[in-house]
Amino acid sequence: MPTNKKTIQYFFNQIFNGGNLIKLIVPFTKIKKLDELYKVERNKYVSFEDFENAFPNEFTEYKKSKSAYKEIKKQFENRMGLQPCILTECFVAQTLANHLHLDKYVDLDDSTVSVPGQLTGAIFSAQGYSDGSKFRYCYYNNHYDALVFQCGASGTVDIVFTKFNVSIRIEIKEQVSKLEECDITGLYDERGRLLISNDFRQKRSKYVPFVVLFNALTNVFAMEGHNFNFASYLNDNKAKDIIADALDIKVVDCFVLVVGDKLVPTQSKYLFDFVTFEGSEIRTAGRNYGKVFTPEFARQKINSLGGTIDSDGEVSLPYDPNNRVKGRNLNEYTRYNIGSLLFVKLEDTQIYNNEIKFQFSNMYQKKPSISIHLNAKENGASLNSQYFELNDIFH
Repeated sequence: MPTNKKTIQYFFNQIFNGGNLIKLIVPFTKIKKLDELYKVERNKYVSFEDFENAFPNEFTEYKKSKSAYKEIKKQFENRMGLQPCILTECFVAQTLANHLHLDKYVDLDDSTVSVPGQLTGAIFSAQGYSDGSKFRYCYYNNHYDALVFQCGASGTVDIVFTKFNVSIRIEIKEQVSKLEECDITGLYDERGRLLISNDFRQKRSKYVPFVVLFNALTNVFAMEGHNFNFASYLNDNKAKDIIADALDIKVVDCFVLVVGDKLVPTQSKYLFDFVTFEGSEIRTAGRNYGKVFTPEFARQKINSLGGTIDSDGEVSLPYDPNNRVKGRNLNEYTRYNIGSLLFVKLEDTQIYNNEIKFQFSNMYQKKPSISIHLNAKENGASLNSQYFELNDIFH
């Protein structure tokens, strides 16, 4: 028997709950609304106390998760945005803790809090968590015989669960979630043809066929404002290879999939019973950017929008306030879009007489990327099969 099978069995059985899957303590749609509230409203308040008092009903929901409340307070005081999925992870961790009767809690990042000696011992005696996971919040009981650690380090799992002095690693995925997004580092040329760099070919070799497919069917400029969905070309074996690569930096024992308001547990080896990949795509304008790398296209774009470029490189364009874009996790405008592929930072512009002016050299271009999405679903047959397998029924 694998050393962690007993812990996996216990965890799966608890979440499976005899086929009556446990539910989030706060509906998923409310969690997303809370996330949006923070993003929109936080900059209007100087103190966290004022922010909290302004939204008593919403904070009643926040406080149902101890780690969600602490995370929001930390991020507010540091004047930072929440990570997109942080609230989901917090509420899943609290839901697990409630169901497992782990009524004690400690913020391990808080230097002013004294961590009980038995808890410190439990952390270091637990087997198999030496993957670099940084424990941020911990839920436990008076006996210290079951622990839920919510983690925070990049490249590690979301939760480490300990039982029987053995730890397992748990990854949380929302019903529609992004597994990975990576830049196509070769970028593209003046014809809009994606270029494959040596670095990309070596590190992302399984994505190369989709770049080749894109170039055979279209180009970046023809797809401007749109993404190229390649999910229909992802057969099961290709999908499994890509997902295996994406998860290579982690050792995941179990996934907890948020489907509606239910938590769906699955061992890693059965993940493909529960997910599809409909949203997987090549994004012509990914999340990262650099200085303009197709200057001829940029000049043509400016001309097509009724703009001019003078001999000193100053660009003049008709101003449209609808082209302003708010910064990521911010509620203020930081950029001005020039089509979907180009932009300029508002701090580098001058706006008057219905014109926006800036230097051509201050323009930026978004890098193309490949984005792999998971779409989770329930699979009762697989859940039952795993239950029988883990509990040695009919084996």
